[in-house]
Amino acid sequence: MNKEETILDQIWDELEASLEVGGHPFHIFSISTIFNNKPDSRNVVLRNVNRNNKSVTFHTDTRSNKISQIKNDNNVCALFYDSAKKIQIRAYGSISIETDELLIKDRWKQSKKMSKLCYLHKSAPGKKIDNAKDYLYDEDDLQDIEVGIKNFSVINIRFNKIDWLNLSHKGHERIIINFTNGDNIKFEWVAP
Repeated sequence: MNKEETILDQIWDELEASLEVGGHPFHIFSISTIFNNKPDSRNVVLRNVNRNNKSVTFHTDTRSNKISQIKNDNNVCALFYDSAKKIQIRAYGSISIETDELLIKDRWKQSKKMSKLCYLHKSAPGKKIDNAKDYLYDEDDLQDIEVGIKNFSVINIRFNKIDWLNLSHKGHERIIINFTNGDNIKFEWVAP
């Protein structure tokens, strides 16, 4: 395996590790979508990694602004950063809303109660409220936490390009990894 392939392998290894290792720096990452022709960024929690499909998954509230932004423009940039290793990954690709009902139900079933509670809020994310507590779920909803699935979405990002940057006192390194048709991968070293 050459250096370029090793770097790509390490990227996927770290993404997969972030699903298992508490506090892993890639577990929470940033995505940027487009809103009114401008970038709109936020942090999300990594929920699944599929090396073969070159994709990652996160969950969101169906009522959030992300949903309409994804429907309007499926271009996305995901940003991962490990401050200890000084590795930055910018992953570009297309973002989509999962439509497979069985998969969505399975992801909901796998979610922890603490995560499910986030989908019981009365108000949609970003909606104006009169009081800071107005968004809270009703105590009655706790009797049947499963009603939150109606606000639960699974979001997939399929990468077509990764921009890997290693910041080092010995000299920075940067490589662009393009995923072309099929399993073709093109590596290109660029100035950091």
